[in-house]
Amino acid sequence: MIFKFTNRLAVKAQSKFKSFGRRTEGVAAVEFALIVPIMVTLLIGAVELSQAITVDRRVTQVSTTTGDLVARADKDIPKTEVDDIMKVGSWLMKPYSNTTLKVTVSAIQSTSASATAGKVSWKCVFNGTDTAATCTCPNLTDREDFVIPTGLTTTSDSIIVSDVVYNYRPLVFDVFLKANRTKNGLGYDLTEKVYLKPRGACPALGIKRPDGTDCKC
Repeated sequence: MIFKFTNRLAVKAQSKFKSFGRRTEGVAAVEFALIVPIMVTLLIGAVELSQAITVDRRVTQVSTTTGDLVARADKDIPKTEVDDIMKVGSWLMKPYSNTTLKVTVSAIQSTSASATAGKVSWKCVFNGTDTAATCTCPNLTDREDFVIPTGLTTTSDSIIVSDVVYNYRPLVFDVFLKANRTKNGLGYDLTEKVYLKPRGACPALGIKRPDGTDCKC
């Protein structure tokens, strides 16, 4: 009796298992559960990538616009005008935050001996939240060396350099990257450097050198 009952249960269980294997009602749900994480990752990745590209283009726009406006100066450029130009560059980052934006504009003059060996005549640095740029104009004997890329200038020539750095932090992936690159507030630097020839002579900045002379190239 016990043997017959056990055999009957085995046959019934086997029939149930076969019937379960032939059922297709839950296939769509299983496939959906498998593909959802992949689709969500692709969606977030597309959003992150598109924003990163947009911010990078803004950085390029800030660099080219700021450098071009300075290079348009005829013979001299007041310090207040440099401040306004820097603010314009900062506004170009909107609606993205400009708190991590740094813009540096420099007037470089090549030496009489080499077209690639340059000297920094003056430099202005502007952080996105500043109200004015910080400009320096060293004495002729204290000017900083600067290597000019080949083909941009001749000897005793000048060029305007606009260098922009923006510290970018991802929207969503930052949550997962805190244990790596973005921990402690670190992000990814998006940079752009452009070289522009002054429209006229190298613009003199409206401040004085430490020795009291005009800030000229």
